[in-house]
Amino acid sequence: MVDTSARRLEYDPEEAAGTRVTSIVPDYRQVSYNWRERALVIVASVVLLVLATMCVSTSIAATAAEEQLTHVQQQMAKKETSVTGLNQQIGELTSNTRLNRIARQKGLSLIEKNIRTIR
Repeated sequence: MVDTSARRLEYDPEEAAGTRVTSIVPDYRQVSYNWRERALVIVASVVLLVLATMCVSTSIAATAAEEQLTHVQQQMAKKETSVTGLNQQIGELTSNTRLNRIARQKGLSLIEKNIRTIR
């Protein structure tokens, strides 16, 4: 077995000096803030308040825009329904059978040789 010639020394600096060092632990509840820390807290609070206000106002604006979009879409659907109905009426009023029937009632007749087809 290998043996070292070095001795184990246990050194305690407090015993050597003969005095005991005590550390002071501050009570953080009683430590006052300096002006920089106070200013930082105030600025952070103001920034947080402004951002929260902007978030709420943006949400309200988005909701209003969504309601307006829904209203416009409803109006468009009504107009499209109206246009479809009017197109159907145009088709019915300009049909050849209707025009021929009205012409016969008024005593008019269709002469085929007078009709020219243009393409």
